[in-house]
Amino acid sequence: KQLRGIFTQDKDIFGSRVFTTDIGVRPSEPCSLSVCATHQLLTQIFEHICLVILSVHEFRAITGAVITEQDLRVLERCNIDNIFALERIIGYTAAGTPHETEVNNELKNAGNLWADHVLENARAYILSFLYIVGTVTAGYPLVTGIAIASGLSSEWLYITRFFDSLIYFFLPQINVTLI
Repeated sequence: KQLRGIFTQDKDIFGSRVFTTDIGVRPSEPCSLSVCATHQLLTQIFEHICLVILSVHEFRAITGAVITEQDLRVLERCNIDNIFALERIIGYTAAGTPHETEVNNELKNAGNLWADHVLENARAYILSFLYIVGTVTAGYPLVTGIAIASGLSSEWLYITRFFDSLIYFFLPQINVTLI
């Protein structure tokens, strides 16, 4: 949810970052956040390695790396652009202030849709539980209860109980369809 900079006392340019997603309330889609955060971290690590290699000529010779100042500028631009991309995804600035974005809203909507899909079976199970407890406790399953209330003779109750058993069997799928 938030990307917060924690700067050290010597104001070093590679200040650490704390990245939290607050998965419990699903403020944004966590996979996108994790991918972006990983990309950001790897960019900063590579930028640091490039700075170390560029700072000492012997390191260039030992590693055989051909890193130019232009390469470092491109990495720095990626580093800064990643922060802005993360802010758009998360909906908060690096300073922690809310910043509503279209990307953030799209990800929240996609997360809500996915959550509904994931929770579909749990909801169907709860509905099945309520139906079974209610009808068994009352002693009137749906079809049999309607038949008794409409005055159907008792010799037909076996057929109504057969249809009630089919409802019990297909109840989870019926509830998923209703949801």
